[in-house]
Amino acid sequence: MFNIKALLEQHGHEVYPFSVHSDKNEPTQYDRFFVEPIGGRSAVYYDDYKKTPATIIKMISRSVYSPEVKRALEREIRELKPDVVYILQCVNKLSPSVIRAARKMGVPVVMRLSDYNLLCPKFDFLRGTSACEDCVKIGYRCCIKHRCVKGSFFASVVRVCAMKFHKMIHIYDDVDAFVTPSRFLQTKLIENGFKPERVHHIPTFTVRQTTEADGDDMTAGRNAGDYGLYFGRLTAQKDIITLIRAYERLSDHKLMIVGDDTIDEGPALKQYVEDHNISNVEFAGFKSGKDLEDIIRGSRFTIIPSMSYENMPNSALESFLYYKPLIAADIGSLSELVDDSVNGYLYEPRNVDELTDKILLMDDDDAVIRMGIEAHKPVSDRYSPEKHYEALMGIFDALI
Repeated sequence: MFNIKALLEQHGHEVYPFSVHSDKNEPTQYDRFFVEPIGGRSAVYYDDYKKTPATIIKMISRSVYSPEVKRALEREIRELKPDVVYILQCVNKLSPSVIRAARKMGVPVVMRLSDYNLLCPKFDFLRGTSACEDCVKIGYRCCIKHRCVKGSFFASVVRVCAMKFHKMIHIYDDVDAFVTPSRFLQTKLIENGFKPERVHHIPTFTVRQTTEADGDDMTAGRNAGDYGLYFGRLTAQKDIITLIRAYERLSDHKLMIVGDDTIDEGPALKQYVEDHNISNVEFAGFKSGKDLEDIIRGSRFTIIPSMSYENMPNSALESFLYYKPLIAADIGSLSELVDDSVNGYLYEPRNVDELTDKILLMDDDDAVIRMGIEAHKPVSDRYSPEKHYEALMGIFDALI
């Protein structure tokens, strides 16, 4: 959201945010329009919520349809009179009722999809350790049967009821255009009944653009570093355990894992490394800004070992920005990001043997540098802020 906001403001547009109050928010004069979050201003994730009756009622309301959120956005539109409403995320934290608020006020609606929430109750098409599309092929009852949402029967029922209600009132028919970061998601939406003319593929853009003036950065990026790198959230669907098991076999190769290792799967992964006396895997904790950039520059290649349908992960584009080839599981949008043996390697998800072989292929310095250069080529074109801006404004202008 902040990247999009900055990009639009750089081109002279006025941008008015609408969100929930949070202790972590950046200050803004527009927070007078914001609504209270579900579990309090310090809560971020579902597990942070205290499950009081009031919290449960609000959680259900936000999932299904929140008149409170609708009224708040109507007030902001009435006072500020925007030309278009661009929804980056509304499920659970806010409510799809924001769509009806914009429609009632006569403002065009564009919605960017960061995940698969319009098709899958769990958002990621993952059940257990395998990709699953039963809900779109058989019906949403599959979600309830398998308790897919948070492992909870109640949460699964609420989510399924919300999706059925949204279909019943045709709320997504009021969205004028959808934006998908990956062609994979665009294809999935069209396969499941969304009109092709309403679904636009606009790739995520990279924020820092390396130019010839950044000579030191470019030179550093073209050198083969001395460790493989994973950076991102340490969650089960990222399948980092398969990555660790591959490096367990490669004692003379180094792996660095960057991400908050105090939550999600972090503690269990660290325990596995300790229990198996794995000395070549380092947990660096959460990093951002220049610290993260320096770590990416110093890496040899990056790895995304996901077992779920990814939707244009930022970590892949960050890797390309710094001339780093990518080893990725051959699933979801990752298959369209990696041209095998050209800018990295693809492997079968959860296949330790194949992943180990791909890591060993990265021992060739010349190949690593060559693939890194190939990985960087689309950064200044396909994944550039200007290309993103032009495509987005093409949609906005047509609707306005």
